[in-house]
Amino acid sequence: MRIALLGGTGNLGMGLAVRFAQIGYEVIVGSRKFEKAQERAVKYNEVLKKLGGNSRVIGLQNEDAAKKADVSVFTIPWRHAFSTAERLKDLLTDKIVVSPLVPMERMGDFFIYAPPPEGSAAEKLAEILKKSRIVSAFHNIPAARFAKFDEKFELDVAVCGDDEEANKVVIGLINQIEGVRALDAGSLAVS
Repeated sequence: MRIALLGGTGNLGMGLAVRFAQIGYEVIVGSRKFEKAQERAVKYNEVLKKLGGNSRVIGLQNEDAAKKADVSVFTIPWRHAFSTAERLKDLLTDKIVVSPLVPMERMGDFFIYAPPPEGSAAEKLAEILKKSRIVSAFHNIPAARFAKFDEKFELDVAVCGDDEEANKVVIGLINQIEGVRALDAGSLAVS
């Protein structure tokens, strides 16, 4: 199975790329810029090597990553995710798309949740990607901590979606990550 991390050049992308590659999956780091995706793939493979794993990460532009992947995770900042989804929707037809997106706005020294009119970022993605199989997950993963590989985790991840088979695939992927347990939290409406 090939897993694409669209916009996978940040902390969550790194954490997921290395962890999925350690398990044995082919991982594609996507970016708007091919060079940036390539640079990050090299970095992630160096981390894998230090952890005793094999190089299983490649870097491509988001379009090519979406085309080649069986499962795509939107690790893009939420403000850019919806326009990216519009550009990629034909390439993601009938594919599983995972949304870890949480729309947050800075208010002075803190953040507040700023959901779109659709209810959640995952529901907005589902509205755009009508022909994709949307699953919501990874919202509570601390991205900066997840990109550190010397820490042991005991994390639960809520998984929401309306496609039972897609949910099972994502739950299976998550449950293979050491120290992370997927919980079926219901339909996409509760994401």
